[in-house]
Amino acid sequence: MVQTEAAMEAYNEMWAGIVPAADITWMILIIILGIAALYMARKFVTEF
Repeated sequence: MVQTEAAMEAYNEMWAGIVPAADITWMILIIILGIAALYMARKFVTEF
């Protein structure tokens, strides 16, 4: 778990210069990906 936290910190620092509030940006990105995946799955199911 400690290694993951260190990796996340390094990742956040890497993106801090490019993307503001990188610590929450990745969470928002995952949520958007989840919603998109659910939408695509529903659309795929309704075709049958």
